Amino acid sequence: MRRERNVRRTKLQAIIQYIPGFADPAIPVGEWMYPDTKLGSFSAPWFALSETAEQFVADCYAHGWVLKGFDWAAWAQTRRTQALRDDLAMVASATEHELAQLLTVVIRQSRFVEGALAGAFENGLILGILKRAEQLAGDGGSTR
Repeated sequence: MRRERNVRRTKLQAIIQYIPGFADPAIPVGEWMYPDTKLGSFSAPWFALSETAEQFVADCYAHGWVLKGFDWAAWAQTRRTQALRDDLAMVASATEHELAQLLTVVIRQSRFVEGALAGAFENGLILGILKRAEQLAGDGGSTR
């Protein structure tokens, strides 16, 4: 039981450590890159994460916030997901598992939709997830 609490605390701490950096609007989480193109050709822009944002994503994978064996694409279409994604007040009541599901959706989606992760930072979803994780850590890491 004690080991479980320590694992949960470590898992929560792994992401809430990013709150100060992501809460500061003066610190960018990345930038859009626009490649030089030759006349008659087209190259799509891409979003390059900052070093801190890249480390955040790596920590999400390393600490189990990106779920394996989870049908994130199907879950992303549910009403609950849409409510969590579109209403930060709903994120404030999300369970630890729902936070992991949201992070999985946003991080995995960013591999297929350029700028998906940038949008989640920009609209406050990532920060909302981190603040809820901080609240859960303060509650002893309970999932409710």
